[in-house]
Amino acid sequence: MQTPKNQAMPMERAGAKIIALVLLLALFWGANTVFLKISLRDIPPLAAAGLRFSIGMLVILFWAVSYRIQLMPQKGEFWSLLFLSVIFTMQIGLFNLGTKFTSAAHATILINTHPFFTAAMAHFFIPGDELNIRKIFGLVVASGVLIIFRDNIEVQMSYLFGDLLVLISGLLLGSLNVLTKRLVQYINSYRLLVWEMLLSLPIFFVLSFFWEGIDKYHFSYPALSAILYQGLVVGGFCFVAWTLILKRHSPSKLSVLFFATPLFGVLLSVIFLHEPITWNLAFGAVLVAVGIYIVNRA
Repeated sequence: MQTPKNQAMPMERAGAKIIALVLLLALFWGANTVFLKISLRDIPPLAAAGLRFSIGMLVILFWAVSYRIQLMPQKGEFWSLLFLSVIFTMQIGLFNLGTKFTSAAHATILINTHPFFTAAMAHFFIPGDELNIRKIFGLVVASGVLIIFRDNIEVQMSYLFGDLLVLISGLLLGSLNVLTKRLVQYINSYRLLVWEMLLSLPIFFVLSFFWEGIDKYHFSYPALSAILYQGLVVGGFCFVAWTLILKRHSPSKLSVLFFATPLFGVLLSVIFLHEPITWNLAFGAVLVAVGIYIVNRA
């Protein structure tokens, strides 16, 4: 049964274990862009998405079967799951494509604008999670992230296209968080994740076949290892953990802990990919981190 529009959804206070888990997810997600960048050296963006979520879906299926969860959509659920999957497919597709055309550090910072979009949309669609002066101030601070676009002029103009795609992906991820928060109130979390990924896979592979071509697939050990990380750790563990957390906790309040994700991502891009840090990049990462903290501080 769907939650009435004017009825506040259940939101428990996050304890130490939940906070520690979300910080761990922030680290794993921060590394995700770095591993995606490694996989994109040998595997096209849409193919990488299809392979990643094929693995992630198998992990989620394993847990769902272990808990004997009914995976077939119940009455009235299918169209909601289909709509969720469409948003999910667009978000991941744009993120992978954008990351292909920009640096891992840029992609990490821009995809982590999603907590601001989450907070803004939660005001309208999640009762009890409205905007206030503090959140608005945090949004204004975080808008300074646009300073990293100066790198497109001063350092690498070719990053502009990728940066814009990743920024749009961040907007879609914010809407996905809010939609997921609403849907997990009446759709089992595992069933939601399985169908979200299952419905996206044919789109990723069909588009990849006709647009990217299978001749561009080069399965090197680094690429396969990076895909496994994205599938098992991020597509499997992180998605399940975050979806279960959203069921009982405020998405915007817990998103405060993701202030660490862009910082983790930039640091790991320097360590593993040897990407340079510009002043614009460093300042943009700090502004996103501070903005996330201010918007979601609880």
